[in-house]
Amino acid sequence: MKRTALAGLLGASALVISACSADTDTDSDALSIVTSTYPLEYVAAEVGGDLVSVRSLTPPGSDDHSLELSPRQVTDLERVDLVVTLSGYQNAMDDALAATSPTHVVDAADHVDLREPQELTGAPAADANVEDDHAHEDETHVEDDHAHEDETHVDDDHAHEDETHVEDDHADDHGHSHDGPDPHFWLDPARMALLAHPIADELASIDPEHADVFRANADDLVGRMEQLDTDFSDGLAQCESSTFVVSHSAFTYLAGAYDLDQQAIAGTEIDTEPSPKRVAEVTALVEDAGVDVIFTTSQAERSLVQALADEAGVRVDVLDAVATQVDDDVDYDGVMRTNLAKLRDALGCR
Repeated sequence: MKRTALAGLLGASALVISACSADTDTDSDALSIVTSTYPLEYVAAEVGGDLVSVRSLTPPGSDDHSLELSPRQVTDLERVDLVVTLSGYQNAMDDALAATSPTHVVDAADHVDLREPQELTGAPAADANVEDDHAHEDETHVEDDHAHEDETHVDDDHAHEDETHVEDDHADDHGHSHDGPDPHFWLDPARMALLAHPIADELASIDPEHADVFRANADDLVGRMEQLDTDFSDGLAQCESSTFVVSHSAFTYLAGAYDLDQQAIAGTEIDTEPSPKRVAEVTALVEDAGVDVIFTTSQAERSLVQALADEAGVRVDVLDAVATQVDDDVDYDGVMRTNLAKLRDALGCR
């Protein structure tokens, strides 16, 4: 009854994505996995390997925050072997899972140590004892390379003392619920690693015969994410500047992890228009910090910042938020390494 009502509601305004239907030309012996967005698809595919068939419900190049699902996509969730999601990120996915009863679900929010934006930027947080944003709860699989020795009052080691530019740009007037934790955890490779073993364990419960394969794949992915994390740390260790300007604040975890200062024109949403006050602040920041590029998280956002960039006399480039896979030949690791190269160039790193 509940599912029927939701399907009717979604049918009125759904974005029908035929490529994501359950009828795909895949090996019938492979475990079927549906994820809500690309980073989750990447982890599931790497952990499952040849034993799984994975697809993301968020189309490439689309606004991941505004996902809509067809009635068929909703009912398909009960037919697949595993659903990997991030609760609180996409309302349509949350509603669909509430209306259905998938047997196996991995919710990334239960494993990846999500944080409130102010905890990651150095603004006052609700909890006075903020844990290090890289201190991960699952210590059996991923070593915390960023933990601090003082565990009594551990401040975010990437907090910035200059709060004059820190403004709460995360208020959302477009119906998306992101007043809570920042969802963009995948832009911190160490957090991405935390999702590998929960998915491996769930796949092992579905297919015990291949449990060792799934867990070995998870170990391998964790190692590669740790290497990517190290490469970011080393690559951004000696730079002329720590400040980068981006269209909206998707890179809060990345900035917190590597002691950078993200200055966002808008909030966490692609469609959030910046206030005149914020535009003036960013224009002044570009001039004062000597920034010569404003990043957008996708080509679709260029119109949001092009006029501002032209006025400030700086260029516009894409720093990919990796929410969707735009190029099938370039995976998460490849996109993140391109991001690292662009940041090194923008920040004058040695």
